[in-house]
Amino acid sequence: MKHETMDQRVAGYGFDADKLMARRATIISLLRSLQKSLEQNDQVSDGPKSLAEKKNWAQEAGIKAVVGKTRGPKSKLSHRGVQLAKEIHDKFSHEANDMRMYNKYSSPEEFREPTKPKTMSFKEFRGYMASLGRPAELKDAMDNEESWSMFFDDLGGLVGGRITEEAMVKYRQQIEDEHGLEMDLLKLNMNVIPKDLNKWQKNKECFSRIDYEGVCIENAKLARRLGKKKAEKELVWEESGKCEEDVIQLLVADCGEYYTYEGLMNMLFVMSNFLKVMAELRKRFLKKNEFSNDIQKSKIDPEDKGYVYRDGFLAWMVSGREREKVGQYEEWLIRAKTGVVRWMKEVGQVMGKVRKDVEALVDREILTPRILGGLKMDLSRYDGLFLVGDDNEVDEGMSVRLDFSTVERAATAFAEMKLPRGCGTAICIDLLTRSDVEPAELKLCVRKINSVLKEHFDKDLSKLPLFHSWKVYSHKSDVDNIEVVRLALCFDRTASIDYALRELDMGFSFVDLLTEFQAEIKCSLNITDLFDSKRVSLDKNFHCQGNIGLGFARGLLVKVLDEWILKSEEEKKFADHLKSESDRMQEDYDERTRTTHPVNPEFGRIRIGVDVTSDTKTGQQLETQKLAAEKRRKTMWRLVNFLRGTKGSLVETNFKNIVDFLFGSKLVKSYLPAWLKEEFFVTQGASTLAWREYSKKLKAYMQGMVDEVFKNEEELQREAKEEERKEAAALGGMSELQRRRQQLALDKKALAHKLESLGIKMDPNLLKKEVKTLTPAEMRKDWKKKQFKSRMAFLKMYSSVQQACVGVNTVTLMSGTNKFELGFQGVDLFEVAPEIDMEILDMLTKGAGGGDDDDDDEGEVK
Repeated sequence: MKHETMDQRVAGYGFDADKLMARRATIISLLRSLQKSLEQNDQVSDGPKSLAEKKNWAQEAGIKAVVGKTRGPKSKLSHRGVQLAKEIHDKFSHEANDMRMYNKYSSPEEFREPTKPKTMSFKEFRGYMASLGRPAELKDAMDNEESWSMFFDDLGGLVGGRITEEAMVKYRQQIEDEHGLEMDLLKLNMNVIPKDLNKWQKNKECFSRIDYEGVCIENAKLARRLGKKKAEKELVWEESGKCEEDVIQLLVADCGEYYTYEGLMNMLFVMSNFLKVMAELRKRFLKKNEFSNDIQKSKIDPEDKGYVYRDGFLAWMVSGREREKVGQYEEWLIRAKTGVVRWMKEVGQVMGKVRKDVEALVDREILTPRILGGLKMDLSRYDGLFLVGDDNEVDEGMSVRLDFSTVERAATAFAEMKLPRGCGTAICIDLLTRSDVEPAELKLCVRKINSVLKEHFDKDLSKLPLFHSWKVYSHKSDVDNIEVVRLALCFDRTASIDYALRELDMGFSFVDLLTEFQAEIKCSLNITDLFDSKRVSLDKNFHCQGNIGLGFARGLLVKVLDEWILKSEEEKKFADHLKSESDRMQEDYDERTRTTHPVNPEFGRIRIGVDVTSDTKTGQQLETQKLAAEKRRKTMWRLVNFLRGTKGSLVETNFKNIVDFLFGSKLVKSYLPAWLKEEFFVTQGASTLAWREYSKKLKAYMQGMVDEVFKNEEELQREAKEEERKEAAALGGMSELQRRRQQLALDKKALAHKLESLGIKMDPNLLKKEVKTLTPAEMRKDWKKKQFKSRMAFLKMYSSVQQACVGVNTVTLMSGTNKFELGFQGVDLFEVAPEIDMEILDMLTKGAGGGDDDDDDEGEVK
């Protein structure tokens, strides 16, 4: 009889011998790990001493541990299961919820960290059991609080008649076999992924979004350089796995953390040094294992300066890194900055997607001038009136008005607004200046604003879609013909609404769609009365009236929205059809595999139509996304049906006073913060006292920042004088001839750089600069110096704006010939804003002989 080897016998049964051997090695490794774990937990401490007997006894103990016959809990939760059990405890613990609500609505000085473990009472635990639909799970232990306390006292984790997180973890371990944690989480509508893992996924998604935005920017530059047709072959729409350091503040803010740019650069410098060390260690490892096949190459290049890599960033975010301490008010400014930039990016992406969808409908001739032309005259009008208190008392205080209008020629209007050529859409913020402001103060204000925006916003704004330029200048207001300081953000011609509608060629303009729009809110108090008078009682003295008028082409809007929603539903049905086809193909392939390999149906299994999103997200997350998309679709259909069924309406609401408006309705009251009580509105001067208290804290914070900057500047001046003294001492030891030679070399280099800037070729040796390598301590000190310089610039800008301006006058959005204008009256913010003492900084700057770096009256950056 012919002798067969093991590999031949295995191949005869249809198995892959290599895979089986690899699986065998994995099982052996797992068994050894289990044996080591049992030895560490004293499972075999009393067993036989010989090696063979010890192995057999360890295997028996491992089997007993699996079936739950050893001492201890029947099944243990993983470390993620422990986190999720603690999250269930926090969800039903009123102490944890009160702490979260307190910190959410409290001031930064009143922020509290939990000083004792969060606990859950008997009543709260019964609520948890009722939410699961198992109120009688513990039977006798749930009859009364005493028996319940005795049960958890025996289990461990009872403090003062309340159970801690540890007790909940032990309880969940005990019932895991009967009631799985994952199923209970789904019943409670909670995420089955722990917070730490959920945060890691969020960080990864945020990096992918920033990475893809950078790819889109590079593609846009390539398309402008080569043209759309030529660039189609060169465009790359895949993520690069890295992003520029300039967007790191926005990236970290998207992940939920807020730091200054200088602080982030300091932290990234530490991370870069760590990655360089790891790269060197990896080189050593590769050299020692150069003949090994199981070596993965790192995707991070630590020498690639100016870029942050995805793998390094994700590891850095979850590491125990040093975190910069940022004050609460400074954090609010960072939140505002990154929030505005992110909002503008999101708006640009949404508008681009809408335009692309509508363009597809036009190409399919679903939306054509012939179809839409007859719907222009199907108009609707909606009016609303909102009144709190007496309408006869609302003409003396603050007012905010939003109007829509059109101009004849967009180019002429932009020229009158002193905006640059090539601008198609502009957002302008006008700051009303004081009547007695001096021209020098106005120029200084413009220069300071321009300097701060150039430092903090220029890099982010330049990456916005269709960005053109931004500009800060003084100008006469178009409405009141008074002097204002204007901040203008401009986008190119293709961002204009008129340009987009002409390109789509649907036969109507924006003014045909929106025929009229105006909204106004007036109240009886101005901002000075509200925040600077102790006689004001909001319940008696606050009266408010709001009205809105909206006219639009109802038939035109309904038709466009209707076709747009139907298109999205068609895309969804097509995607579901593709998925069902891929599932059917997978089933057919699996059926053939089961027929050819009945012993091993998984043999050679190939997944067809793999979706990366489905692989990286849980079923609960995918289901949540589907439900959210379905909810948005239903909301859009409700809006379309409402517009289709109503030609016009008038809504009037009237409330006796502000207390009746805020606290008379449970719906409105549910949206109010916990600290806002009815007593605040009925007490005289309550708003003034609250503002003074807040203003006092803000002033103390800013004055503390001034003092800190002053101390840093004094230290820098002392260091500069010390450096000058050392240089003078070094020069004193030279002869006259040596000093002349050194000065001649410096003059040669300066002249060579000047001639090079004029286009004259020079000797490269003369242009070579001395590269000074900074130590980590010097680098940290350098970034710290830049941070204090940035804070000084902001404080000087704040002081200058407060001296020259009163408040916001108008905010204007101009897109083509369409103009939205938001006007403010009586909202004099800088009249009540806290003042800070800048004399010490001014004296220090004058004493050092310093001045402003930016001497331009007006600034424009492209």
